[in-house]
Amino acid sequence: MHKVLGFLVAFLFVLEEYFHHRLGKAGRLSSTHANSNILKNNFDRYDLLRILELLLLGLLLSTSEGNPTTGGGQLTVVLTGLQFARLFGRRVLSRWSVLGVVQAFEMGLLLTVILMPSHSPGGYPPSPLPLLALLGGIIYGVLVSIAAAFSLSYGIRLFARESGGLYHNFPPLADSESWAYKFSMFSLLPGITGAASLFLLNGISLLSVFFSISFILQFVGTMAYRKSTYNGHHPLSNSLWLISFLILYLLAVTGITTISPPV
Repeated sequence: MHKVLGFLVAFLFVLEEYFHHRLGKAGRLSSTHANSNILKNNFDRYDLLRILELLLLGLLLSTSEGNPTTGGGQLTVVLTGLQFARLFGRRVLSRWSVLGVVQAFEMGLLLTVILMPSHSPGGYPPSPLPLLALLGGIIYGVLVSIAAAFSLSYGIRLFARESGGLYHNFPPLADSESWAYKFSMFSLLPGITGAASLFLLNGISLLSVFFSISFILQFVGTMAYRKSTYNGHHPLSNSLWLISFLILYLLAVTGITTISPPV
């Protein structure tokens, strides 16, 4: 059932992108925070598709494969968080191109969820510590994924030719990395909570070590962002934030984050 729901969401993603190219985009978002003009137009034709996508993702979470004690379920939760960001974020995000990058992230995660083998989830442990590790890790994963989407937008603009369409469609480098920094900062509290809980639960293990490495990269990236540079932007910070996301992604895909069934 989860594969059927997954393919339905993928179809809606493709349909939404088709409408954007066929009917034209609804406009360019401000490169700053939300303004009165954007807030007045708080609904558009694409929101109908995004709401339907969100509902189907909610159904996907209700299946056994959407159980957050499995790697696939954790990716589904992150996917749902990205969909919330894309649905409501057009009022505060930089430009429509950034929302497109978030959608590309969603499509990649969705295909991963569809193709991943099923893992048998264990029951939720009665102790609050495993639940704290799970909750902290999932919130951290959602925020890191959003930060990585902005870092990818930064990278596209950085390497695009000034005469090309990509260069002008994506926001200035400082704007993209500013949003990446904000979400990276938001991720630090749930990140340290998840990392500490994992060490208390499992000691030194693959999961606790690599999760901590991801957190350290987020932290170092935020520290590097605060240092002034001659060109006004920070490629090192954005690289660290992207690598941090990739580590979390690989942890989930390989099943390392799956809670084993009780023996």
